[in-house]
Amino acid sequence: MKTRQSRRQTAKVSHSRWLAYATASAATAFAGSNSAEGAIHYSGFVGEKFAPDFIGIKSFQLDQPGDSLVFGHGFSSAYFFGRGFSAFRGTGTDYDLYVSKLSRGQSIAAGDFIFASSEHPGYMAGARPNVHWNDPGVGFVGFRLNSGAGIQYGWARVRMAGAGWANAFKLIDYAYADPGEPIRAGQRSSDEQAPDQGSTDEQGPDEGSLGWLALGAAGLLAWRRRRARMTSLE
Repeated sequence: MKTRQSRRQTAKVSHSRWLAYATASAATAFAGSNSAEGAIHYSGFVGEKFAPDFIGIKSFQLDQPGDSLVFGHGFSSAYFFGRGFSAFRGTGTDYDLYVSKLSRGQSIAAGDFIFASSEHPGYMAGARPNVHWNDPGVGFVGFRLNSGAGIQYGWARVRMAGAGWANAFKLIDYAYADPGEPIRAGQRSSDEQAPDQGSTDEQGPDEGSLGWLALGAAGLLAWRRRRARMTSLE
């Protein structure tokens, strides 16, 4: 009887230890996967619309209080500036400022940056002669900020409706990197393969991603491998 009881106790201890090891392993893997993604902060799908008859601005918060992306629309014009920072990829001089329309995969840091403000924003679309966003379709705004820890770069993906729709548009999503971390237009995590330059799709995490995440760390890693394969085919 003592031998059987001892075996049962040993089995219970072994099973308990196995569960503890498995739980610790999963937690370690999940923590590691989070740290791998920590260098780039992705908004997720935003889908904020600026209708043809909308006049005003909308702000989108970044990590530091007071730092936000600001998009505006009114009288068939579309424009952009930042709160807490003011540099974006663009062209122009003095008060005649224009936001560049980047393609997916372009390096955000590799270009000229313009400083703007709410009084003198960067124009995207409208009646001005040098705007880059009058045609319908998807493009990327590149921006730069410095919250005290160093220069950070980011992008915002925008779909324009075109002049026939009073240059209405939609903010699809955005992302920004930690200081010193490079980022390309459309890149959503530091371990994501570099997006193909020239592609301007609206693709976000696929519908099955929530199912993968529900499976824990192993499911998350499997989803990432699947997304990497899909990205290489885009």
